[in-house]
Amino acid sequence: MVREAARRCLKPALLSLLLGLLPAAPSFAADLCARLTIPATLGLVCVAAPDTAPEAVAVEPVDGAFAALSRMTVRPLDRGGDPLAWSDPAAWLQQQMTLDTSRYADLLGGLAKDPDSPFAGPAAEQALERLKSALTGIGRLALGACDEPSETAPGRWDMRCGFTPAGLGLLVHLRLVAEGERRWAMTMRAANERRLRHFEAIANTFAPPR
Repeated sequence: MVREAARRCLKPALLSLLLGLLPAAPSFAADLCARLTIPATLGLVCVAAPDTAPEAVAVEPVDGAFAALSRMTVRPLDRGGDPLAWSDPAAWLQQQMTLDTSRYADLLGGLAKDPDSPFAGPAAEQALERLKSALTGIGRLALGACDEPSETAPGRWDMRCGFTPAGLGLLVHLRLVAEGERRWAMTMRAANERRLRHFEAIANTFAPPR
């Protein structure tokens, strides 16, 4: 009986220990998303983005044929991994211009196959193929396609880039936000100015944790 009683007591303790070892729910995502104002009319959603960084979130379209071309991410920085974000914000922004252009090129390739796509005609398909080839051939968007980084507000640095071969666009806006000793990176990517402005308006509402 003593052994059975001990076994019954051990089970709750063991369960508590195992629960303590499980990874915590991404409450950081809910907190970080709550610090952005996203108008419902834009058709955008804020979600955890572990593919970008462990504590990153992404603002992206809910659906649509071209949804995958547009994305905005927000992530906290660590001084050990990104020291330039503290010592030289402009240089840090320039250092970030490495994009996953292969993924973007693959997305473009699928547009020509969509019967509802405005790029379904022969001329448009050729333009898409030229852009896809150009993007596949670069692993780094040339800084020559970017504005000079600048401090646009106290504790905020921005750099805008545009890569538009064949008349089609890849627009990128990078932002570094400082709040005390903390730093936050924001990356906005879109295929047109309208969606990029949506992201920029949302980024302007960001209230970093103190």
